[in-house]
Amino acid sequence: MNRERRKEAGKVFLDLSKYLATTVAIGSLFVKGSIEWLPVILGGLLAVALFVVGIKTIPPDRED
Repeated sequence: MNRERRKEAGKVFLDLSKYLATTVAIGSLFVKGSIEWLPVILGGLLAVALFVVGIKTIPPDRED
């Protein structure tokens, strides 16, 4: 039961990282004028951090 919860929590973190990266990428396309790089960099770093948390949260497959 705990294993399944960790797997689902990991999937949530992976989805959050994808949504954040997509939002930052699309948002930077619609900027008028020059791109503000600080939000792009911070959003990218946060997406990578959420991705790493998601990967570490998902337990490895068991060999039966």
